Amino acid sequence: MTTTETIRLSQPRDLIALIPYRLGFHPAESAVLVAVSVTPDGRKEVGLVARMDLADLASPLSGGEAAAVLAGHVAAQQPEDLHLVLYTKEEDDRVLHDVVDHLADALDEALWPLAPDLDPWRVGPRGWGHLDTCDCCPPAGHPLELLTASPAAAAMVTAGRAAAGDRSQLAVVRTRDGDALATAFAAAEAERERLREVRRACGGAPLVRGAAFGVPGARPARDQEPLRRWREQGARLWDAAVATGPGQRSRTAPEVLGRLLVVLGDKVVRDAVVAATMEAAEGRTGDYLDPGTVVRAFETEVAPDAEMVGRATALAQTVAAHAEPGGGGPALGALAYLAWWGNEGARADVVARQALQEEPGHRLAELVVAALEAGMPPAWVRTP
Repeated sequence: MTTTETIRLSQPRDLIALIPYRLGFHPAESAVLVAVSVTPDGRKEVGLVARMDLADLASPLSGGEAAAVLAGHVAAQQPEDLHLVLYTKEEDDRVLHDVVDHLADALDEALWPLAPDLDPWRVGPRGWGHLDTCDCCPPAGHPLELLTASPAAAAMVTAGRAAAGDRSQLAVVRTRDGDALATAFAAAEAERERLREVRRACGGAPLVRGAAFGVPGARPARDQEPLRRWREQGARLWDAAVATGPGQRSRTAPEVLGRLLVVLGDKVVRDAVVAATMEAAEGRTGDYLDPGTVVRAFETEVAPDAEMVGRATALAQTVAAHAEPGGGGPALGALAYLAWWGNEGARADVVARQALQEEPGHRLAELVVAALEAGMPPAWVRTP
């Protein structure tokens, strides 16, 4: 079942107040495009929220190309309406007008002949309001307190959503609870030893030796049943932990967090965890231990279940926060991919690079960084 948060946006301030919670942080020196679509029953719905640095969009040499990338992401959703919000501490609006001109040209080309007119908003240190002079906004703008007091902001806080103060705060920070860390470290080492025993029992061989090379009738060198059982146990351990709501995440036992770090280090289980989350298959991670099922899941174009992705990312973050120094790669890589799939591009980028610092060459993190550098959103974003 897909669960979404219903937030009523009755005023412009509600839409602007929603942006930091959709991005995961309060943007600075940024342009944010918010796509609005109409559901089959006639309701307006906030879709993609896409951000880019003002410096990239204002550049005389490459601003047009940057605007075309941003416009392309938004145009793929075929929005009914668009809202542009500009964040800056600068008093000079000339840069902002250059940004608006580049985006307007790019959107005209991407959405022609149905490109909506941009009526941009500006958010600065002293207030917020329309970029251009209007009858509805005071010269100095509306007080910023109106945004923090917005019903939309209150609803997001009630739903357990948070917005970091800036982009750098999206990185995972290790917990300072020494007892919890010691317990998690010991549990992780015990699980690693258990996995080593399993692999020794299986001969350390691949699941089906020779099958990858097309050898007819290939069979494992030894019985792989112990490894299969270990992976199924790991999948069940994840399902049990992620079933707890975000508000209860701190109650996940450190022993479980340590074990899950090792479980996520096994690529078969990790991919199953990610795939099950992508397809909102709650409690069925074990069904995705089959490589064929995983491949189909990674190609899905179905929009994510916000609640399940939220619970999975919260658990992966907690696991990473209880990892040994330099050993959080398995959880950080999974967290980065799930954040990218949930359209939290900034968080995905920060965490993926953190994963690569702790585990150079982490394949899932490398994929996330490559996708973000190429401006490639998840498949579901590209599907109207």
